[in-house]
Amino acid sequence: MDVWGSIVIPTTINEGPIPTLNYLSECELRCNGVEVIVVRDRWGNANIARNIGIAAAHGQVICVIDDDVKLSQEKLLKLMREVLANDGLFYLSLEPHVIIVKSDDIIKAGGYDERYKPAYGEDVELMNKLTRNGLRKIFISQDMLDLTHLCFPRNRSKRYLWNQKHLTWNYIRYGGVPLHKLVLRKNPLEVARRIKWILEWIFYQRWKRRSIFC
Repeated sequence: MDVWGSIVIPTTINEGPIPTLNYLSECELRCNGVEVIVVRDRWGNANIARNIGIAAAHGQVICVIDDDVKLSQEKLLKLMREVLANDGLFYLSLEPHVIIVKSDDIIKAGGYDERYKPAYGEDVELMNKLTRNGLRKIFISQDMLDLTHLCFPRNRSKRYLWNQKHLTWNYIRYGGVPLHKLVLRKNPLEVARRIKWILEWIFYQRWKRRSIFC
């Protein structure tokens, strides 16, 4: 059967099983016209690995998924077929990260923004880019895929700061919050931190490209 769908799994696991693959049968998927592409993240940036997987994919529909997810393969195929049959539609889960979208749409959007390193807030940025391009989003609820995140990242304080930084970039790019509201905080350290993030974004926007696609 010709390939119509591609599942892209970025991973930092070099040895041992990849948890998500325990819930996917590559043989059954291949018989249904869906390929599985695993990309080893050698750059310390999941967004680069995701984009390389998207560039290598042959399917009209792309599903990018974290490497530590439990899900129903049958339900995943159903959502992928819905995206195949409907133009201008994409499915998204933020935690864990899953996106199902037509390959032309995600490439037109520029893929994942590789300037978001480590990869926090990039899913919201991509969602904003796709919806700005006219696509309709549907959030994936737990029951739609029997979705479970098997491993939660450690170091919550660092994760929180990266999220705040990249979400600040998103607000600058896509609006929604006036700039003065982003900066003004009671704590002077928070004010300085946000000014630093804004200056970083001005530099990155000028001197660093978004991704391998643009």
